[in-house]
Amino acid sequence: MYNNAFPIQPHKPPTPKPPTSMLDRQIAITTQTPTHKWVTFTYISKETNFITNLFRKTNLKIAFRTNNTVQSLLRHKRQVPHICTQSGVYALTCPDCKKMYVGQTGRNFQVRFKVHKNEFKTNSHTSNFAKHLIEQTQSFDSIHNTMQILQQQTKGHTSTQ
Repeated sequence: MYNNAFPIQPHKPPTPKPPTSMLDRQIAITTQTPTHKWVTFTYISKETNFITNLFRKTNLKIAFRTNNTVQSLLRHKRQVPHICTQSGVYALTCPDCKKMYVGQTGRNFQVRFKVHKNEFKTNSHTSNFAKHLIEQTQSFDSIHNTMQILQQQTKGHTSTQ
């Protein structure tokens, strides 16, 4: 501040002196801004304008707001079902030799993938995919790299394709 010619001491704004005479007091009262009451309307459509025009000639101040704020848009986000929470026909690809296992499940794909993974971890031969990985001493990859959904289907419904 010193290099730029600013004062080192902070500058305080002058404090107003209290009015001393009756005339000064009268001027101080008339120059004060009156307090206004505010009314807020949620803007919905042009009918909101019609309603607020009824209040224009009163001492009420009018403010508008809207419902489509960022917070409300994020709060009411539509829940799109994730593809792994549905059932149908899927293919598992071996990460090393690229052989495929095709299966069908009535449970969601994520649960079925976990069953294959648990069979691999427990060295069980009930899952042919896990059996292949164990016999070939290969690794088990993530669901996104291993599973491919071929057809989604609601449980109990047959497809006509």
